[in-house]
Amino acid sequence: MTLLGVGLPLLVGLVHVALVWPRYHVGSFDDDSSYILTAKALLSGQGLTGQLASGEHIVSLYAPGFGALIAPIVWLWPHGFVALRLFSTACFAAVFPLTWIWLAKHGVTTKVRVATLVVLALGPPFATYASMVMAEASFLVVLLLLLLAVDSWATVDRLVSWQTFAVTVLASSLIWIKEAGLGIVIGLILWTALRPARRRLAKASTLAVGVAATLAPVLAARLVLGKPLAGTLYTMQLSVYYQGGLFHRLLHVAPHSVWHLLSTAIPATLVPYLAPLPLHGHWVDLWKIVSWQVTIFVVVGAVSWFRRFYDAALVMAVVYLGESALWPFVNERRAILVLPLLVAWYVLGAAIAWRVLRRAVSRFGPLALGAARGSVTVAVAGLVVVPLVAQAPRDYLFGWNVSSSHFAGSRYVALLSDLGTPSDVVETDYKSSTALFTGHRTQWTAFTVAHNLCYLPAVLSALSEDHASYMLNGDFNKPGFLDSGCMSTLAAAGDWAVPMLHSLRDNATVYELVGPYSANSELTDVLGGNSVGPVFAPVGLSSTSQSWYFGGVAPVSQVSVGEAWNPVGSTSSVELQLETPGGVWVTVDSAGGSVGGGHAAAPWLLKSFSKPIDATAVRVVVGADGGSLASGTAGADAVNVAVIGPVAATS
Repeated sequence: MTLLGVGLPLLVGLVHVALVWPRYHVGSFDDDSSYILTAKALLSGQGLTGQLASGEHIVSLYAPGFGALIAPIVWLWPHGFVALRLFSTACFAAVFPLTWIWLAKHGVTTKVRVATLVVLALGPPFATYASMVMAEASFLVVLLLLLLAVDSWATVDRLVSWQTFAVTVLASSLIWIKEAGLGIVIGLILWTALRPARRRLAKASTLAVGVAATLAPVLAARLVLGKPLAGTLYTMQLSVYYQGGLFHRLLHVAPHSVWHLLSTAIPATLVPYLAPLPLHGHWVDLWKIVSWQVTIFVVVGAVSWFRRFYDAALVMAVVYLGESALWPFVNERRAILVLPLLVAWYVLGAAIAWRVLRRAVSRFGPLALGAARGSVTVAVAGLVVVPLVAQAPRDYLFGWNVSSSHFAGSRYVALLSDLGTPSDVVETDYKSSTALFTGHRTQWTAFTVAHNLCYLPAVLSALSEDHASYMLNGDFNKPGFLDSGCMSTLAAAGDWAVPMLHSLRDNATVYELVGPYSANSELTDVLGGNSVGPVFAPVGLSSTSQSWYFGGVAPVSQVSVGEAWNPVGSTSSVELQLETPGGVWVTVDSAGGSVGGGHAAAPWLLKSFSKPIDATAVRVVVGADGGSLASGTAGADAVNVAVIGPVAATS
């Protein structure tokens, strides 16, 4: 029964992961790229104070535990991400037998254990993280091992024992993998200190000292680097989040966060009611009401669990969830770190409710009991199994049939990789992913400023502070939502950001930054100011062109076009040309077909000159097969034509 009880839900879970797998692409979370960059830095021999390719230090953002955990995989398979994703899937699979063993040691019935694993297998957030290069699945493995070790440790009075060592190492590992695990460890220390047992204070103190000692290297490294002890990302979030102070947060914000946790985050983690379920009209209200059954059963099951076992699990979970309520963004990512506990208590609470109902109905005879059993079966199918099965192919972060952003193989990544040198800074809201895929250093000060206040002088000052040479903006967090509409608006209205390429993939735009507020202070946008165009004109019998005139002679150090094609037929060629002061058009780059995405002959055309050359105009000449442009009535389409040159000599 054990093999069957674990094996079938696990198989269902793995099928679920396989359905979600195509929806996620590495880099879409930015944290995933940060973990990979950390692993690469550790493999290169850097210590805790070493620097990532993004410009961050290894210990700046997070504790480097997960990066160290995946480092051997990165070493074995340095050029791909499938093995890293499979590692998360393997951790996902390990959660099933570990949950079964933990519940069995507490005498939980086989039916409840099987039902718990089924809900685990069908939950959209867990399956999503099982396909990602993220720490959540491995964190849950360590959490379950810790719970098993704590059960054994609780029966030992000695301060020095293998159980003490195991609990200390596993508790520390939680925080090394995800610093949010601190709440779970604090809960364990509190439970150890307050439970009615001999030497409880000594054991709690031993655990606290042991965990602190293992975290000391991270804290020391941050002190040496002058970084906040909580990490730069968490400190940045909290500095905005706690502007009213801790007391204000506890009094005015925490109650709302607790309500959101109970009413939204926990139900959305266990049994969400989202697409493809009907979400129009009063369906939304119905699902919101129905979702409360999740939290109610979790609370009932948790109370029953604590009354029966009085073990550490409930205290660890409550303290952790309390910590989450004090933190920004109370969502599924917070609740998932205690997912096996929540699911077990959910199923246990539902089982308790069924037993109460059965006792009440049994007094009315077997027919009434049969009707109740049938009604409950229908309710479980309609409110749990069917909604979860229907959502199986959905990445919980996105809508139905929606996939994440996709850095790998994109034109915007390829262009940035070709531009400049790795030391040139790219300004972006996706700092780690941009660094991982382009090889450039990255900064996000301007994006952070723009998120808080869309004010051009402040944004330009931030760009100057970051010494940025390029900028990348797109729908990287969610499709249809630009990471910074402010930065896009300011760039379109100014002369400091030259659009080099716009990609339909992820609605991404690559800019080269020029002028006094960028690292390219000596460069300017030649097509700004007095330039005239585009001017459409036929070229020969089967080609047409778009031309831009500079309004005089200007030195050019770089010229490019992001897309060019024949709008009325097939494209035979594209030529990027500059006009010399003598009136001669010179081709500087070309392609044997259209330029752009998809099946184009070239992703872009780009020519850089070691020494600027003088020119008076730029044009894009598009050739057509079969003479479809011979009449000259249709103009060639060219997008993101950019000409950059030195400031001082521009006339």
